[in-house]
Amino acid sequence: MARLIMLLLIAGALQFAWKHYGTNRFNTEYSSTKMSQLASAVNPGEVIMYSTTECFYCVEAKSWLNQNGFAFTECNMTIDPRCQQEFNAYGAIGTPFLIVRGHQMKEGFNADEFLQALSS
Repeated sequence: MARLIMLLLIAGALQFAWKHYGTNRFNTEYSSTKMSQLASAVNPGEVIMYSTTECFYCVEAKSWLNQNGFAFTECNMTIDPRCQQEFNAYGAIGTPFLIVRGHQMKEGFNADEFLQALSS
């Protein structure tokens, strides 16, 4: 019985964490008009995403970028060894790793940081 209660508590904590951190992760304070204006001003070479095929967070970031109309160039390290060399040269440690108009997003993808880098 104690194990069942413990499992229910863990399941509840995981569900709370997923709702709080998973679904709200890419919410921003930018209006859809401002977002569209920023997206239309971005060329593919201005945003480079270093990713791997098996990276769940990379899939989320690509989905967000595509849904909001941002052009980007993906450099998949699983497929292209050159991408791994560039990634290492930046001193990056995790994926997705984005370069946004010269700004390195070192802590993965964060929509607010991404938009701020485009706005500056």
